[in-house]
Amino acid sequence: MSNHDEVLIVGAGPVGLSAALALAKAKIPIRIIDRLAEPTNQSRAAILHVRTLEHFERLGVIDDFLATGVKIHGASIYAPGNVLLVHPSFDHLPTPYPFMLGLEQFKTEALLAQPLRAAGVEVERGVELLSFNDSGDRVSVRLKHPDGNETVEEFNYLLGADGAHSAVRTGLGLTLEGETLDATWITADVKIHWDRDPSEVVALLSEEGVAFIAAMNDERWRVIVTGPKWTQEKAEKTSLEDVQAIVNERFGTNISLYDPVWISAFGVNTRMAPAMSRGRVFLAGDAAHVHSPLGGQGMNTGIQDALNLTWKLALIIQGLAKLELLATYQAERHYNARRLLSRVGPATRMANLRSPVAIAVRNQVIHVLGHIGMSRVVPRVMSMLDVGYPESPLNSESHTSWLSRGPRSGERAPDAEQLLVAGKTDLQRLFSLWIGDDRHQLLVFGSTAMQIPASPLYAVTHILREGVPSAGVIVDTQGDAHEAYAVHKEGAIYLVRPDGIVAFRSSEADTAALSHYLGAWYKVG
Repeated sequence: MSNHDEVLIVGAGPVGLSAALALAKAKIPIRIIDRLAEPTNQSRAAILHVRTLEHFERLGVIDDFLATGVKIHGASIYAPGNVLLVHPSFDHLPTPYPFMLGLEQFKTEALLAQPLRAAGVEVERGVELLSFNDSGDRVSVRLKHPDGNETVEEFNYLLGADGAHSAVRTGLGLTLEGETLDATWITADVKIHWDRDPSEVVALLSEEGVAFIAAMNDERWRVIVTGPKWTQEKAEKTSLEDVQAIVNERFGTNISLYDPVWISAFGVNTRMAPAMSRGRVFLAGDAAHVHSPLGGQGMNTGIQDALNLTWKLALIIQGLAKLELLATYQAERHYNARRLLSRVGPATRMANLRSPVAIAVRNQVIHVLGHIGMSRVVPRVMSMLDVGYPESPLNSESHTSWLSRGPRSGERAPDAEQLLVAGKTDLQRLFSLWIGDDRHQLLVFGSTAMQIPASPLYAVTHILREGVPSAGVIVDTQGDAHEAYAVHKEGAIYLVRPDGIVAFRSSEADTAALSHYLGAWYKVG
């Protein structure tokens, strides 16, 4: 690994910090800079979804998040008059973390910065990216330091995680394309005198607009309301009294909001850059796409951008993968951003309806859908468990005739419980076996005789229905893993990527097909 095998990350919000932590844990030399002299103390994004929590488990940092945040298990969505429209619950989701986690953004940043510091990487504060040039074999950057000095430095790759006003995106000559919706939203982080259960989001869809209240850490609540038809100047001067009046009017209550730490009015943009990578330069998070706050998808999507990119960068820098692997970042995450915007934009317009007739129709539709399964579909979508890459060039399958129910390549690999593991007295979960391991996971069901060549690219785990566990062999005591992966005879293979996505699968012991797949993308053997 040469001196130039480094990544410069611009922006130390949750996206940049997640990228930095993943690369640091992979022993990749990196630097991370932020033009702000101090970390933000604003709440901003306040929800962590299931998929992000699963990533944090893999990174080995989940415990501190669970200890700090508030677990939100469901939502009650009302029409005016306290009419319950739908009551989605996260409890049924197939995950070790069946909830949203309410947590202020600056706390998320602090909890990511701590293990990053332990890995020997400090955020360089007050350092600004002025310009850069991608020469094809490395990226030259001009940086301005807190003392006013400017330096020119070289890196192998540059990642822009520097928000909606990204200097990296500007340097690429890209703009965020899309629309600004005709609505003003107001966010307030406050304490509330009331007896509501913090494990449940409360939302109201009325003629005046949307009101949404969710718990966060430190006994605070996130309040989001669509503002009245105010001028921009009035919206920017929104007071606690204004927010309280809106909430009480819409909910028909008389609750008291107090001790605000953040009140902000903002317009809603649904925009994305036409590309998320150019050569050796990449964009992630708000630098590449911005969203409505509806559903709390923005920060989570950005973190997942970062963790899609970093395992690929790490393997390239370690000399284990071919350069073509990096093109799949654009293919996968640009597709995902486009898919998200196609959902969130219309949903935001739907939430922001003002016509009494349109509102009545919308509320009736939501109520009916709630009775025919929407209560189960919505949590799966919001939790981001359905995020996948069905069209990714990285997907490959062989002999899948009887794997139709199992996770396809490009889909999230499921967890499994009740696993007997050598050296452990308690039964284990599959995901827990991968904590801190940034390799691919090669799951071989049934056969221990199958000859799989050793590789630094993957860890091999044989999963048996019965027997005695040993190194690289676990026992599926209740058949949970076989059921989750729809395996009904010996020899099935699943290759799971470091970001928890199935890369390759075969219902037979087709090691030739596996070798061919690996040879197309990786430098193995």
